[in-house]
Amino acid sequence: MRFTVLIVAAALLFGPRATASAAVPADVTAAAKREGVAVWYTSVGLEYLTPIVSRFEASHPGITVQTLRASANLLPARIITEQRSGRFNADVINADNIPMAQLQAAGALDSRAAPRLLYMTTTVIAWNPQKLKADGLRPPTSLADLAKREWNGKIGIDSTAYNWYQGVLETEPAARDLLKAIAANHPFLAAGHDATITQLAAGEFDVTPTAYGFLAEHGRQSGQTIEFFNPRPLLVDESPVALAKNAPHPNAARVLLDWLQSKDGQQAIVDLTGRASARTDVRNNPRIFDPHALIHIVGTPDVARYNTLVSDYKALFGIN
Repeated sequence: MRFTVLIVAAALLFGPRATASAAVPADVTAAAKREGVAVWYTSVGLEYLTPIVSRFEASHPGITVQTLRASANLLPARIITEQRSGRFNADVINADNIPMAQLQAAGALDSRAAPRLLYMTTTVIAWNPQKLKADGLRPPTSLADLAKREWNGKIGIDSTAYNWYQGVLETEPAARDLLKAIAANHPFLAAGHDATITQLAAGEFDVTPTAYGFLAEHGRQSGQTIEFFNPRPLLVDESPVALAKNAPHPNAARVLLDWLQSKDGQQAIVDLTGRASARTDVRNNPRIFDPHALIHIVGTPDVARYNTLVSDYKALFGIN
C-alpha cells in the first residue's frame, strides 16, 4: 500500500491539499447531520483521541464521533471478525501502514475510496544525558556508533520495532552486519514504544535507536532527561485512514474524513499528538519533522515478507 508521497532531491513535495479530499457537498453534510454519528476505529492514543474528537465536534455541530481505540496490531482481527459475522460497525478506520494493508487485502475497506495519508511517524535515536554522563559516554552521532563495544549493555531496543528493522535494512550499507554488531552489545528489550521512552528516562539504559520522534519530544518537553536527533536518512512511517466497507454512516464518515485531512484537522493532529503532517500549510514541529531533510519512507511488505521480517527480528535479538 502506497499513498500520496513523492521524494525528489531528498525532500517531500506536497501541495496544501495533498492529503485532503474534495470539499464535502452540502447534501452530504445535511445527510451526515441526519445520521448524527460517525464511528471511528483507531489506534490513536486516548490521551490524543479525545481532544481531536472534541475539536471536530465543536466545528461540526450535529455530528457525534464514537470511537473504539485499540492497538494497531489488534484492529485487523477485530474488524475482519465483525464483518465476517455480518456486523459492519466501523465507519472510519486508521492504524499503522501494515495493519491497514492487511485490512485492504482482506476486503475490509471501501473499495471505491483509496486510503489516504493521515499522519507520519518518525524513528529517532534518543538518549538519557544523565546516564551517558555517569557512564562516561558521548551522545551517538549515527546508528553505526551503537555497534561499538563501548555501548555493550547500554542500549535499549523496542521488541516490536519491526518498522525500524525494515527501515535499517532498506537504508544502511551492510545493514545485517551492523544489526548483528548492535545485537552483540546485548541490548535491553523493552515492550513497546511507550515503554522504551519510559525506561530510557528512568535510566534503565543509556540510548535507544527505536524511539518514535513524537514520544521522545513529549518526554523532553515534559522535563524528562531525554535528548534525541534525527538520523540521516530519517525513517518515516505512513499511517493511513480509510472508509470502512459497508460503513453504517457513510455521509458522516465522509465529513469526518474530510476534516481529518483538512488544514484544521491536520493542525489538530500535529498540535495534539506531535506527529507530522504532509500538508505544506500545516506547522510541524521542526525538531520532529523537517520536510527538506533526507528521509526514507519505510515500505509496506506483503504478508509473507512481513512475517519473515518479524521472525528475523526476533531471532536477531533473542525475542521469544
